[in-house]
Amino acid sequence: MATYVFTQVDVFAERPFAGNPLAVFPAAEGLTAAQMQAIASEMNLSETTFVFPPQGEGHARVRIFTPVTELPFAGHPSIGTACELVRLGLVPAREPLTEVVLELGVGPVRVEVQVVDGRPRGGTVHQGRPTFHPPAPRGAAAAVLKLSVDDLHPELDPVPVDTGLCYTIVPLASVGALARAEVDLTLLAAFERAHAEVYPCAFTGKDEPWVEARGLFPLSGIPEDPATGSAAGPLAAYMAREGRLAPGEERVVAQGLRIGRPSRLTVSVRGTADDISDVLVGGEVHPVLRGELTLPD
Repeated sequence: MATYVFTQVDVFAERPFAGNPLAVFPAAEGLTAAQMQAIASEMNLSETTFVFPPQGEGHARVRIFTPVTELPFAGHPSIGTACELVRLGLVPAREPLTEVVLELGVGPVRVEVQVVDGRPRGGTVHQGRPTFHPPAPRGAAAAVLKLSVDDLHPELDPVPVDTGLCYTIVPLASVGALARAEVDLTLLAAFERAHAEVYPCAFTGKDEPWVEARGLFPLSGIPEDPATGSAAGPLAAYMAREGRLAPGEERVVAQGLRIGRPSRLTVSVRGTADDISDVLVGGEVHPVLRGELTLPD
């Protein structure tokens, strides 16, 4: 029998038992893709990561699995894994920031890990230049969320945006509409094929959190995601292009409130509204448990 050590951390969390849980297998050599998928299904978290020796100039090669599929990139797995590499001493800690380069399915991804008293406190993932796609029809976006067109933000159209993964950012008119949103499974697959996974959001009317969002991804095995860094990046890029987020300004996106996993994601962009050169998403990371998984012969 083969035994693999793993740790679990809460990402985008101000305290343990909040944010988005992540399982990290820091020494995954010997595992097949089928075994990794089975383990991720067994862990039953939004994502599980498996760390391998680098193939290029990065610190580690990392594969990311949801309970049902492998992803080329994701936000909270990138930040959580980078922090674990520093915490375990696999990447030397340097205060106040340690740069970790992960080799992911989308290529090298840079994560800046905040180090305090020799320990990682959190991280920020650089998601690069965004790609904007044509707007999704307002009626289709409302219908897939079981809402009316009047529930959509009157000035902002639903738009698919890609910063590693593509999401249809759907600004709603109020946090009340956001609370009522639920995906229509009879429409969801066709909508995602035509556009991208939906990421509804609404302005809170407060300085912090600035926006509340919900990650509704049942076709990826995630009925509601506590925090979605790979979607918060597109949201930030979208708001910057629309003049709602100034380049260099850092704002807070709240997620997970509706499922008892409050999450806090910081977002910012670099460049200009017309030429966004980088999108940054960050948050705290808290270790919560460690264990061993044994595979049968």
